Amino acid sequence: MTKQKLIVFDIDGTLYRSDDYERDLHKEIVELLAEKLGCSPDEAKAKLRALRKDVASISWCLIKLGINLKEFYGELAKRVNPSNYIGEAKDVKILLRKLKEAGFRLAVHTNSGKALALKVLGALGIDPSMFDIMVTSDDAEPKPSRDGYLKILELAGTTADEVVYVGDRYDIDLKTAKELGIKTVMVGKGTASSDADFRVESILEIEDLFLKD
Repeated sequence: MTKQKLIVFDIDGTLYRSDDYERDLHKEIVELLAEKLGCSPDEAKAKLRALRKDVASISWCLIKLGINLKEFYGELAKRVNPSNYIGEAKDVKILLRKLKEAGFRLAVHTNSGKALALKVLGALGIDPSMFDIMVTSDDAEPKPSRDGYLKILELAGTTADEVVYVGDRYDIDLKTAKELGIKTVMVGKGTASSDADFRVESILEIEDLFLKD
């Protein structure tokens, strides 16, 4: 993939994987949503479950429920502590540094707000300055909307055929990228069932895609 100059990473489930943090985050989302809607956590959970049948992501469920996403994720960031569940990702840090040294520009694209994304990167021990571009739901409509992808292309001053997108969920992270002409890399358990251009079990395996002849 020598033509690619920019590598875009999803954060949650891609740069790291933590089922415990995912469960805690979902619990906090439900409790905060219940407060916003003036209902019980069980009722809030039921509303989310009903919407998820037709809506791609939690972020879009919140929007459908009339929630101001930027404010919601700002408050959520104050409630959660990713470092309780996520440790320093030394191997990922090394990988990112190698990619930078090889001349790639790097970006992150997440449906979380910026404050929460920075807390997660901090837990991983990854300096945000490692990334040339960061697009969160504070900056653009959440995935799978095209808004964030197009914003990344605009900020990078590049075309889709010079970009590769790395994510762990095909329908949310990669489908839109592929439709825009961006090369896609699927990370994790969903590899066999996705239509991504490349599939790896671990993010560390992308070194073979980008840095090996």
